[in-house]
Amino acid sequence: MAGGEGTQWQTSTTAYLLMRRNDFPREMRYQHKNVAMQHSIDAAGVALDTPAGRFDNCPRVKGDASVRIDVDPIPGWRDLAVTTLKWCCPGVGLVRLERHEPVAPAFLTGGSLTMELASWR
Repeated sequence: MAGGEGTQWQTSTTAYLLMRRNDFPREMRYQHKNVAMQHSIDAAGVALDTPAGRFDNCPRVKGDASVRIDVDPIPGWRDLAVTTLKWCCPGVGLVRLERHEPVAPAFLTGGSLTMELASWR
């Protein structure tokens, strides 16, 4: 991964975990446009243990976005935070990903998802 701590860039994303409880389709990604996610290398040289083993000198990339969603009839439209953390290790690639799409309203569900490299080589 080129660049060091503080390097920034932007990509598009959507809500992968946010879902409506009662509407169809439930997945918000089918109802809303992509939004911009601002990424930055927020730590360099991180050591990480995964089921595939220990990896050293891994940059950690943090992504932040905001998705504007009609959460329910009373509060109406709200900006909901979407965050991603990625650890991309030299010679291996993506080793761990954490996605967070928390939500409190009764008409939506959200949550967190963690994926880790299970085996390598």
